[in-house]
Amino acid sequence: MSMSNKHKAEVTLEKSDLAGWLRGLAEAVEAGEIATEAGPVSLEGYRAVKISFKETFEGKVRAKLSVKFPRPALVLAGEPGEAAEDEESEEGGALPKYKSLKKHMKQTFKAIGAALLAGQMPPLLEAQSFIADSRLMVSYPGKGDEFYAAFLEKTVAFEAALVASDLEAAKSAYLDLAQLKRDCHSRYV
Repeated sequence: MSMSNKHKAEVTLEKSDLAGWLRGLAEAVEAGEIATEAGPVSLEGYRAVKISFKETFEGKVRAKLSVKFPRPALVLAGEPGEAAEDEESEEGGALPKYKSLKKHMKQTFKAIGAALLAGQMPPLLEAQSFIADSRLMVSYPGKGDEFYAAFLEKTVAFEAALVASDLEAAKSAYLDLAQLKRDCHSRYV
């Protein structure tokens, strides 16, 4: 898969060929890999799939497919909790803006919660992204430093639950993280 978090495919068909195209798409989804303009893409860890159809002036149908994945998290080479000096990692890449990081974390945390509420383990890529983002977040000084140690502890517990595929432990760690988030956000908004 490329480094992009969005992959697209577009095709123009005769109306009579649309049902066959959809059957082929269903088979590809079952196989876990679909064809896009950039080549085959694995559906593992996808965030959203969007399909749209539009009739063209020539009486044909234009089908568009878009597969979106969580954005890859930026991971620091240092230890969790270290201050991000000069807002650059050891590889020389700039850290994301804190607001952007928090927005991304909100999205992945919501998706994790939805999966757990449905009685399922969260999508692995989203969970890994949230864990990496959590470790990065605690490198920003002055944004709730007194909560960082407890947040990292619960993040590690959540990660352990994922590795063990322990749904109940993942739910418990998620609820603990949600409470810490509420406590921190009540003081730092």
